[in-house]
Amino acid sequence: MHLLRRAHPFEYRSGQGRDELGLADIWADAGATRAVVVLRGIPPAEAACALSALDHSALPYLLRPETRVLVLTLRPAARGEKARAVVLPLSA
Repeated sequence: MHLLRRAHPFEYRSGQGRDELGLADIWADAGATRAVVVLRGIPPAEAACALSALDHSALPYLLRPETRVLVLTLRPAARGEKARAVVLPLSA
């Protein structure tokens, strides 16, 4: 896997109708058959909205339509806890 975008900023509309800013790291394998999208600083409940916005803004320009995408949300470490990643059952 190689990094296509690190901390790529994008806007999405939250479930409450507010415009929010999110960050995404986008990785792809050499043949661009598989990709990993890591959503950073986005609550897991808002991940579907954020991924939808990213799917319309950046992913079509970086990945082929047949690319299999694994989406993770990264929760920052809280006091005394490790950072956690949650795998989402979503595809772009």
